[in-house]
This record gives sequence, structure tokens and C-alpha cells, in this order.
Amino acid sequence: MASRQTVRQTVRETASSGERHVLCGQGEVPPGTVKGFRAGNRRIALACLDDGTFRVVADTCPHQAARLSLGSIERMWVSEAPGTHRRAENRNVLLCPWHGFEFDLETGGDPCVPGRPDLKLKTYRVEVEDGQIAVYL
Repeated sequence: MASRQTVRQTVRETASSGERHVLCGQGEVPPGTVKGFRAGNRRIALACLDDGTFRVVADTCPHQAARLSLGSIERMWVSEAPGTHRRAENRNVLLCPWHGFEFDLETGGDPCVPGRPDLKLKTYRVEVEDGQIAVYL
């Protein structure tokens, strides 16, 4: 039987790292796509970027509650000077399927209207572990 200290330590580690949920196998979400899941009592969107890395965000658009997992992933448009723009090489946005709102998959923020907490998605830690995609809530 585990000691009370061992049990308390395990609970503390779980709380600090988040509750682990296995979503799917690594190959089940192809690069450039997004898929919705339910983990615990949350709806989340798993995005697989073109380079095969993963991001997880809340699956509800803060604008009018659309399911973002029905949206698409695009490279973010960036500008260094007025009148110029290009697609970023390593920045991606998730587009809302209803009204086209964009959300940075790194920060959850809206890159077009920075600093608006009401237009920010919750982001979650995601890891590939033994060929499985795990999210920590």
C-alpha cells in the first residue's frame, strides 16, 4: 500500500503537470488538418501542422461559439512594413469556419486584434508519447 506522502506527491505532480488524456495515434491526424476531441469535460481541437508537430486549443470560437475543429489551418500573414506582407514560415493560425476569425496556434490570441482577452483561446500542452498524442489539461 502506498504511503500518504507518496499519494500526496503523485496528486501534486498530476495537478502541476495537468491531467493527461490520450487523444489518438500519431498518424490519425494528417499534417495540415485539425480534428475535434472531448477530453474530460472539455471540447478541444488538435491541429497537426505541416511539419508534423501538434498544437491543442479550445474547440469553441470566443466570437460566436463555432466549433474550431471544423475550421482550417493556414500560415499566418506577417508584415515588416506598411504595404508589405508575406506568409510566415513557422507561424500558423486556425481559422473559424463561420466568420474567418484567426487564432494563433502558439498563443491562442487573435493576431489581427492583439491584446483582446475576449478573443483568445485556451492553449494546452500536447506531447507525442509512444506514438500516441496526449494532451495535459
